[in-house]
Amino acid sequence: MRFISFLTVLLSLMCAASAEAQTASDRPWLLPDPILILDPYQDNVIDFDKVASDRAVKAMIHRAYFELTADTRYVSRVAEAKRRGLLTGLYLLGRPGDPIKQADALIAAGSATGVKLLALDIENLDPSRSMTLKNAVRFIERVHDKTGRYPLFYTNFSTYKVVSTSYGPDSVFAKTPLWIARFRNSHGMSNFRVWSDYTVWQFQSELNCKVGQTCLRRVPGTASDMDVNIYRGTEEDLKQLFEPQ
Repeated sequence: MRFISFLTVLLSLMCAASAEAQTASDRPWLLPDPILILDPYQDNVIDFDKVASDRAVKAMIHRAYFELTADTRYVSRVAEAKRRGLLTGLYLLGRPGDPIKQADALIAAGSATGVKLLALDIENLDPSRSMTLKNAVRFIERVHDKTGRYPLFYTNFSTYKVVSTSYGPDSVFAKTPLWIARFRNSHGMSNFRVWSDYTVWQFQSELNCKVGQTCLRRVPGTASDMDVNIYRGTEEDLKQLFEPQ
């Protein structure tokens, strides 16, 4: 009995130490009160009734445009998310083409749905597939000129590294909240010339959460291909980000 009691105490101490090890940089989705954000697009499955059972989910940033092609579900899903008390944002997947037209499309989508938080998504540096960084600057400046706010800048780790070495603290990128995609236990950020830290971290997608796989953080009512993000900050900070006064 004493041996069993000793093991119980030891396991409790180990679990406590493990929980204390979690930080905003190390598996923050395991913290006691994580703030999660979903970022779906039209092909993702969402059962809002089941999503509501996960109290960590506080917001949704839905894709509105793929370049100038509108997502078929963003209007209805934004309305449903709002009805259920979730904070809402919209993003555009930047592609080759006129960045001003793409920015205006996203701005119009936000205006039509009453969404203030906008985001630009750039997933690679191939100019035949993605908006260039030069055009991203024009996009960001256009959004700021028209709305008075800078959009979130979503990008993968390799593009983050290029921006962080090619631009500086006075660049327009430094004025955008960073939304980084990094499907590992730590975000890996080490160059803080442009961003001092992430604002949103996409830690899970279909790349590291497949059917039958143990995923980092599954959200009820979503499939394994749902992108799941962690927010770095408090709920008050989150509300100010999405709905500034």
